Amino acid sequence: MNRAAFGEQIDIHGGGRDLIFPHHENEIAQTEALTGKRFVKYWTHNGLIKVNGQKMSKSLGNSLLLEDLLRKYSNEAIKFALLQTNYRNDINITDELFPEAEAHLYEFYRAIRDTEAAFPGVGGENREIDAAFDACMDDDFNTALALSDLYGYFRTVRKKLEEKDASAAADVAQIRKTYGLLGIFRKDAESYVKWYESKRENEIPAEVLAIAEERAKARAAKDWAKSDELRARLSALGYAVKDAKDGYTLSKI
Repeated sequence: MNRAAFGEQIDIHGGGRDLIFPHHENEIAQTEALTGKRFVKYWTHNGLIKVNGQKMSKSLGNSLLLEDLLRKYSNEAIKFALLQTNYRNDINITDELFPEAEAHLYEFYRAIRDTEAAFPGVGGENREIDAAFDACMDDDFNTALALSDLYGYFRTVRKKLEEKDASAAADVAQIRKTYGLLGIFRKDAESYVKWYESKRENEIPAEVLAIAEERAKARAAKDWAKSDELRARLSALGYAVKDAKDGYTLSKI
């Protein structure tokens, strides 16, 4: 089939890590014995998908379909969640994976919205952001590292906003351009923020949201006793709160 479609040699051949032996080794042996030429220049073997610690398979009945995920989460949240793991490593899809990714994107889009509103029509570039991204891609497509850089970039953007520093607009414009290559930050920021807030309000009772916000304020004030008390109240109501660098996420227990 390869010979018919691509000739005797191909540049890139991929597949799951579990196919290295015997499938791909057999392909190499058979093809190179026939042609006398190097079969593949670059092999890219990806890790396995696990669901709550178990390998995803039809026999276990734990398969995830993209069309089902898209009914619950934004396409960018799904990309963000999956790209947090290097393609060579196994990815464990837990109940929190996509909601947490969506919450992180919400915080990022809030910063983008506020920046674009503060400096309308102002663009520019930040070559350091682009160069760091290129270095990550040169490092065996290290998307996990590239996404981790975003937390620092947006902390800087927030600080610049507080200082009314217009260079925040250049940072945001560069983030949109550079990370758009991964299929994220392509949406209208105001629309995404409104969509997420509406979704969260519909899914989580107002009482729970109010307690969570009160707890966030207590943490900001370093009132740890109050924070622990409010966490316990959330737990009693059936919700777990997980803190992150840029906010928090709520999930049902």
